[in-house]
Amino acid sequence: MSRASDQIRKTIAKHNLIEKGDHIILGLSGGPDSVCLFDVLMELAEEMNLTIHPVHINHKFRPGAAERDQKYVEDLCKSYGVPSQSYVIDCNALAEELGMTSEEAGRKARYDAFFEWADTIYSKTVLSPEPGCAPKIAVAQNADDQAETVLFRILRGTGTDGLAGIAYEREERRGDRSFKVIRPLLDTWRVDIEAHCREKNLNPVIDHTNNEEIYSRNKIRLDLLPHIEEKYNSNIKEGLVRLAGIAAVDREYIWKETEEAYSSLRVMKDSAGMPFGSEKIVLEREGLAQCHEAIRHRLIFKAFGEIGLEKDITAERLEAADNIIEKIQSKKTVEFPHGYKMTVGKGRVTFERR
Repeated sequence: MSRASDQIRKTIAKHNLIEKGDHIILGLSGGPDSVCLFDVLMELAEEMNLTIHPVHINHKFRPGAAERDQKYVEDLCKSYGVPSQSYVIDCNALAEELGMTSEEAGRKARYDAFFEWADTIYSKTVLSPEPGCAPKIAVAQNADDQAETVLFRILRGTGTDGLAGIAYEREERRGDRSFKVIRPLLDTWRVDIEAHCREKNLNPVIDHTNNEEIYSRNKIRLDLLPHIEEKYNSNIKEGLVRLAGIAAVDREYIWKETEEAYSSLRVMKDSAGMPFGSEKIVLEREGLAQCHEAIRHRLIFKAFGEIGLEKDITAERLEAADNIIEKIQSKKTVEFPHGYKMTVGKGRVTFERR
């Protein structure tokens, strides 16, 4: 058993990422990370009665190379006797259509494909309709990716939750169904992944744009981290991963407290006894004002998140919100990005879209 295989198995067991009988949708790009994960999951498939569903997305970013990658993945899956599903999506056109970067469009294309296939499997197999029996989506971020993510967020001025980096598992909801996204490679270093691929003669494809300083993440990996390792701390990546682990434990505890506070402070009906619609969240002002700032800010994030505002909430807006929550005064409103607002009045704090 290779070092990578051993570590992946330990991560799966420690975080209970996979259970016997699971259906696993695997994002299989053809690169070393996803190919290593595919090979190890196929090792585990017989032991744990798993069904592996590889999904490949041809983003059409690199004409010729993209088609090569797709063929490699399809041939690899055939050699293992596993059917694969390929999607061809023009992500440059998607980025232009939706007004986002090509990176964002690529990510959207990948996860849309994963969720579409997960929904197909859930609907057309003999999976139990019980919650928790839906297929899981496995993606191949590794320990190096974790270190790069944490450093990238520090450079952008992240909050403490951002220091937790990439989660081993998270739940994504699409419509009336939710799927777990799992990352079994998150404790495995890139050097061990590449060694596994060599030992097993897997010959993964290489995306040469990963070695070009064209994206911020590439610059961190190719320039900044090697500079820090050489000049300041040879174990910087291990330190960043350790920081992520510590921050993740703290985040879990604080959010547990936040969820409890949210349940106790939420007001479900108006003064006439009519329930509020799904586009409005109301919390008790006095209880919110008494919360510690760390909890109160997360309550604000959660309330806005429930109605669709999940990013771009700045420290300046949170400070303005604190000011009107903590003071007993006439009705006041703080404007938030993308047409959302928070209004304080009559002992209540209301979050809604204009």
